[in-house]
Amino acid sequence: SSGINAEYGAKKMRVYKYQIRVARTAVVVCTFFVICYIIFETAVILVLDDHGEFCQNSERFPMSFRNKYVSYSHLLLFINSALNVLIYGLMHRSVRAQVSKIVCCSKTRLGSSS
Repeated sequence: SSGINAEYGAKKMRVYKYQIRVARTAVVVCTFFVICYIIFETAVILVLDDHGEFCQNSERFPMSFRNKYVSYSHLLLFINSALNVLIYGLMHRSVRAQVSKIVCCSKTRLGSSS
């Protein structure tokens, strides 16, 4: 009976640790997204005037600065999406193991074909 309880407790602990890892990954991914999205929204606000129209002239922010800021912040959103894959991969042992298998196999195939 005590062996069954110990086994059940160990299984419960493994599930708990897995849930913690999943929650940590979700927090990292969501935080990174929110940061990138706030930067993008700030860029959009800089480009709009008081009436919600795209403004052409502004003494505070020259057009060249605004165009670059909007472009870079838009690019940052795309990079965020691309990095999500890496974040998941780095934070989960099982994903790292599978990627490692794929990379090792492809290196072996490339080496044997030469």
